[in-house]
Amino acid sequence: MKTLDILIADDHPIFLKGLREVIESGGDFRVIYQAANGRDAIEGIRSKRPDVAILDIDMPELNGLQVAEEALLHQPELPIVLLTMHKVKDAFMKALEIGIMGYVLKENAVVDVIHAIHSVTAGNAYISPEMSTFLLRQKHKSPTGAVEMMAMLTPSEFRIIHLVAAYKSSREIAEELGISEKTVSNHRMNITRKLSLSGKNSLLRFAIEATGGSKPVF
Repeated sequence: MKTLDILIADDHPIFLKGLREVIESGGDFRVIYQAANGRDAIEGIRSKRPDVAILDIDMPELNGLQVAEEALLHQPELPIVLLTMHKVKDAFMKALEIGIMGYVLKENAVVDVIHAIHSVTAGNAYISPEMSTFLLRQKHKSPTGAVEMMAMLTPSEFRIIHLVAAYKSSREIAEELGISEKTVSNHRMNITRKLSLSGKNSLLRFAIEATGGSKPVF
């Protein structure tokens, strides 16, 4: 397996040092750049072209969301993992809108960051389980039009949407429904086309807003 080059950015030196040790203990990862603020992170992404960027959301000069937005303008396919101390839905939804694939709570970073790297480099989203639980417990009201859009879906697509909203990967959905990953991928593409969704994470964003994480009756 190819060694992945990782950029990490955080304004707390002790946390940054610990994060590097955890990442490089993974075996197939190499930290090639450390940034202490947002502008330094942007410069590192431009000059070093890392395979993955791991960014703290709260940094001086530019925060992690601003860094990610700028970086993805020039490298749209760059996998990014955002680190945060706060369970805040608005910041999470903004991260999805920008195209950030990974969202990890700093309190769980030691456990979650390796899983997050593997997931985002495979093209899948990763959210810390505690963050997922928090979001699923939030009071929710579907946006105008979401009910009508959900009514356009077949029963199979309806199930897929709810499992996507529960942050399940295509493999996990396939296992839960007893179908192939290819079938899940086809369903996801059909839903995206049917609902005229576009952009990275658009299906996940719609699923979260439309269902609030509620479980369907299968």
